[in-house]
Amino acid sequence: VMKIVKSKKHHYILWTIRILLIVSASINLIRIVLLFTDSGFTSESEVMADVSEKAELIFWALLTLAITYLLDYFENKNIHIPVILESIVTIYIFAAIFLTTSLDLFTRYVWWDMFLHTFSGMLLAFIGFLGIYKINRSRSMDLSPFLAAAFAFGFSISLSVLFEIYEFFLDVVFGTRHQSWGYTNPVFELGNDYQGSGLRDTMTDLICDTVGAFIISLLFYFLYKHEKKKTLEMMNEIFPEEEVLVPIEASYSEKQNAENPEL
Repeated sequence: VMKIVKSKKHHYILWTIRILLIVSASINLIRIVLLFTDSGFTSESEVMADVSEKAELIFWALLTLAITYLLDYFENKNIHIPVILESIVTIYIFAAIFLTTSLDLFTRYVWWDMFLHTFSGMLLAFIGFLGIYKINRSRSMDLSPFLAAAFAFGFSISLSVLFEIYEFFLDVVFGTRHQSWGYTNPVFELGNDYQGSGLRDTMTDLICDTVGAFIISLLFYFLYKHEKKKTLEMMNEIFPEEEVLVPIEASYSEKQNAENPEL
């Protein structure tokens, strides 16, 4: 099996992100320690609220750090993630998990949250298509383009819904405000004021997730239908193996035309 060697520039970017995450977690840990010696707080609840916020930042920083090493694990298992895609995923996770909270981008830029959810819908749909290829390549990839696209779309939407349930759980149990309940800052949300900021925030997120998933699913539908050979060749580059188990066949539309020449 050929070993894919990543460029030095790629490693520099990855290690820069890792160092920033470690520094971020360390700074927030120091802030937590200092909170207990700060006499400026008037109540224990204020201290604990700030501690909870800093602890969440540490958790997400460490989780993002672990994900960067997960990419190396995939490479060792001979699952080749293209450098461009890996860089996009890593930077996206870093921006979505760390920058959003630490720089308060959600309130500074009204389009930021919508952009993140649209892009995450696209990424998850692409991962869904990778999944259906990985599962079926040892048997047959003679699938309907609609079925492949529908799976990728459903995979993306399902994970998006689970993420919103996760946010709701945190808001209910730990008193966080991930779904913007009672949020008064001027942010853009779909819907009307009487529907409440929490409902509007959740539905706006899901709609953006759906739009992103639909864009990628539609793209793969046409690629798989009309350019099946090139699509499977791209998948073979992502999952290289010593022998190709799935023959690269004619596109779905070509097979349909051969079976129904009168059409």
